Amino acid sequence: MVKYAGRFLVIVFCFFFAIFSTNLYINSNVAAIINPNMPGYKAVAPPRPGIINPNMPGYRDDLSFSHNFYKKGIDVSYHNGDIDWQAVKNSGIEFAIIRTSYGWSDWNKQTDKKLQSNILGAKAVGMPIGAYHYSYATNTHEALLEAEFFINRLKWTQWEYPVFMDFEDKCHLTLSNSQRTDIVLTFLQKLKENGYYCGFYTFLNFQKYHLDMSRLSGHELWIAHWHPSCDCTSPYGMWQRTSDGSVPGIKGRVDLDYCYKDYPSIIKSMHYNGF
Repeated sequence: MVKYAGRFLVIVFCFFFAIFSTNLYINSNVAAIINPNMPGYKAVAPPRPGIINPNMPGYRDDLSFSHNFYKKGIDVSYHNGDIDWQAVKNSGIEFAIIRTSYGWSDWNKQTDKKLQSNILGAKAVGMPIGAYHYSYATNTHEALLEAEFFINRLKWTQWEYPVFMDFEDKCHLTLSNSQRTDIVLTFLQKLKENGYYCGFYTFLNFQKYHLDMSRLSGHELWIAHWHPSCDCTSPYGMWQRTSDGSVPGIKGRVDLDYCYKDYPSIIKSMHYNGF
């Protein structure tokens, strides 16, 4: 009887140890991914039916567009310093794309240092804004972590223009076209599930030679090609035409953009991006 009782106690101990260690592992990993005490954290909203379809109304279903219509914009980050947003608007700039963040490992450190002041400054003068997150993801798991970080910062305000994944880093060049495309699609899918009108930014050669554009068809493209004309043959809604622009209210160089779609009307009417 004593022998069997000893075996029973060993079995019970092993059973409870397995449960405790499993819960400890799960909880520690969840906390590392979405810490509810991080500044600005809000629980991720449940998926909205229909959002995940890139061809739903307003979501690149009109792949043809006219270059006769365009608005002039800029894209900025803390590298542009303190911005006089009233002077920017008075100069004829009609929209701005603001960097929110980069990477995923340290949310406080990797939030753009000028994000809050740029949001407040642009909103104060009625400047429509969009956002971008600079990606270092080299697999789909990291892409999801980056998307969670981006979504968290996007919740700080409403965005009249699309929110973009900036995908261009040299760390991506070691991957295959298929792997790179998987990363972009994973990131965009997560944003769409959370109600954001999103797209991706990259430069022309990267788009032509390092991504499978057939799989990315239907997703908004913001193309960088620093040239008098844009040679991109894929449909695009925005073109970053130079990194060497000059705009009143901003010291030094600034990126200049053209936008060919009425994104604010689409986004507001379809209730994306917090509207």
